[in-house]
Amino acid sequence: MFVLPAWGSDLVVIAHPSVKETPNRSDLGAIFTTRKQSWSSGTRIVPFNFPAKHELRVQFDQIVLGMDPDDVARYWIDRRIRGGNAPPKQVPNALTIVKLVEKLQGSIGYVPRSAVSSGMRTISAL
Repeated sequence: MFVLPAWGSDLVVIAHPSVKETPNRSDLGAIFTTRKQSWSSGTRIVPFNFPAKHELRVQFDQIVLGMDPDDVARYWIDRRIRGGNAPPKQVPNALTIVKLVEKLQGSIGYVPRSAVSSGMRTISAL
């Protein structure tokens, strides 16, 4: 049986300052599986993810999606076969995610707490 790690890691969810919502873990799951495509304001959600086997991505996927890397890979293969939405854009490092989230309206991502800057909104700690 897969057990979710407790919330309380060093990861934080960040969003562009225009994002006024505070998504819960279920909302984050829908956002990062691209089942939720827009904020309540109508603005398109632009999620940013680390590459599949990146340590922070594995941690995020376990906490938020309850999936290990193999489960996530199977999920996206199934979505592709069934004609579902494309996965979130993959970004190689936290600095790039921070810069993208600061500039792109409707964007959301997750980074280590140490990477957070004043040009974004911190939504929650994981």
